[in-house]
Amino acid sequence: MLKWLKRLWSFKENPKEDKQTKEVQQNPFLVYFRRIIEQILEKYEIPYGAFHPLLLDQDTEPESMLSQDDVAVVLEQISEDLNFLRIATERPAYFSEYIEKMYVENGLIVQLEAKNDFSLEGINVVLDMEQKSGILRECINEKIHYIPIYKKPWNQGENLDISVPIGYNIVIVKGI
Repeated sequence: MLKWLKRLWSFKENPKEDKQTKEVQQNPFLVYFRRIIEQILEKYEIPYGAFHPLLLDQDTEPESMLSQDDVAVVLEQISEDLNFLRIATERPAYFSEYIEKMYVENGLIVQLEAKNDFSLEGINVVLDMEQKSGILRECINEKIHYIPIYKKPWNQGENLDISVPIGYNIVIVKGI
């Protein structure tokens, strides 16, 4: 009897976990990330030139070698007119080509840091690309806007507005 109850209990739990995992692993709004971040910065009265992001690199491998890395999608969209960028990662070699490109084309020196020892000094937005770890409470304060790309669901309303979680708040992005 006890084995049967354990199986029933595990069967009930697993579909929920799998469903949550599948929901978390994708963010269909990344293709609109530049427009979303521009509206978020406008809401908080931060000009794009004063946008100083820290990008926390993902903690999972891409599903396929043929699929584009979501981090590359975000970086490609925010790169234009960027005056500051810090990346916390465990895979610095992955970013070497991007760093070189940003220096040659824009004169931007991208700062790389170890993911387990990053600094929040000079940062006003944290773009958290991690999926497995919890929300980084140290990144949430009144001077830093913490945007979890996967950890909290982004929702789209019937009017095409997107609700984006930022720290403990929700920001509505219009007309995407």
